[in-house]
Amino acid sequence: MVSVNWDPVRPGETVTSELQALASYCIEQGAKAISYHITPPFTSQVSKKSAVYHFGYDDELSKLYRDPQIMENDPIPDFVMYAGHVMTWNQIIDQIELSDKQREFLRLFREKGFIDGVACPLFGPLGRNSYFSIDFDRELSLDDEAIVRPMVDKAQSTHRRICAMIRRGEDKEIQLSPRESEIIYWIARGKTNPEMAIILGISESSVITYVRRMFKKLDATDRVTAVINGLERSLVKLD
Repeated sequence: MVSVNWDPVRPGETVTSELQALASYCIEQGAKAISYHITPPFTSQVSKKSAVYHFGYDDELSKLYRDPQIMENDPIPDFVMYAGHVMTWNQIIDQIELSDKQREFLRLFREKGFIDGVACPLFGPLGRNSYFSIDFDRELSLDDEAIVRPMVDKAQSTHRRICAMIRRGEDKEIQLSPRESEIIYWIARGKTNPEMAIILGISESSVITYVRRMFKKLDATDRVTAVINGLERSLVKLD
């Protein structure tokens, strides 16, 4: 018998390309937007250690969610990870005894048009599990299962490949300076250039210079791609 060692990562694939392909597929199938949490193993999906990929949401809304003081009050991700199976947002909310902060979180995002969606636990090796969410911008029913199932299957296979890419990234030779590492750390947490200037005690023009240098090293033209490429190469430390 011939032993075949299947490689989950195909030539030319990156974390960014995988997530963009997943997002495009879901949008084509009727979703409004998706989100994917990249989180250290055995860590809350809404902790400040999580990096969140959004596709289909505007930048202002994405920045609001990535604020750790906002995101940590999202009651859905950790509940569905504990449950271990796909559920709708509203099914989960109906089963949770919400805190005041969680109620305020839900009120805030419902005002911004969040009606219902699908919450999915994605499972990977060595405890690297992730939360995946599909926003449908409408109430969901059992009739939607046929639409949702292929999206969830594709998300799970995408997650396994991303886990393999992150492990492989430890062998990459790209080096960030200490200051560039600080910059990408705060970008991953949704901080703007003025906010990073205050945090780091440097001028905003210096922040812009470091951002440009870091983008060039990571072959990125925007913040989301920089963070994802940094995660792929183990240059962004979330733990």
